[in-house]
Amino acid sequence: MKPWIVLCGSILITTAAAVLLPSLQALDSGTAAVRETQATISSQQRVLLTDDNLVDTLKELPLTTPIASVSWEHSVLTLDVKLSKEETAPLEIYQNMAEIAAFSFYGTTNVRQLLLRVVTQDEWSGERHLLLASDIRRNEWTIEALDQLRSREGADLPEELKARFRITVTPMWQSRFNGVYTD
Repeated sequence: MKPWIVLCGSILITTAAAVLLPSLQALDSGTAAVRETQATISSQQRVLLTDDNLVDTLKELPLTTPIASVSWEHSVLTLDVKLSKEETAPLEIYQNMAEIAAFSFYGTTNVRQLLLRVVTQDEWSGERHLLLASDIRRNEWTIEALDQLRSREGADLPEELKARFRITVTPMWQSRFNGVYTD
């Protein structure tokens, strides 16, 4: 080979390396920064639910219906949500159910199952009555199901959603919401 070809090739390779290597390093540090940011956000948003932080964590949820009772045992969160006003609509109930499920499965690291009940309390006797019960499991929950539950206008839910959440309603639910919801 002629010496000038070797010299030009060396200069070309050196110039290309000087230009491309900093770009590759910046690209790698950019993806590392994104991974670090995602890890930081995930660790800040996801909570390890325990008996010690249960009440404080749940009171931060943006619910329009109050929590009547809660229990935490062996990765199973059990919540009773109490309807306190007569004009509560099914949409509001479903939105609260979606918020609780989103918290349970996206906001925590250790809730495996959510047992959610909607109850009402008789003003005169103080007795609680079950309106709706649901058994939701982490491995069966999807973001699409969450969106579908949040956007329900009427009391009637699609069969797929009722089956996925194992929703059971009582005759009291049916009479309160004019029988539009049937199992």
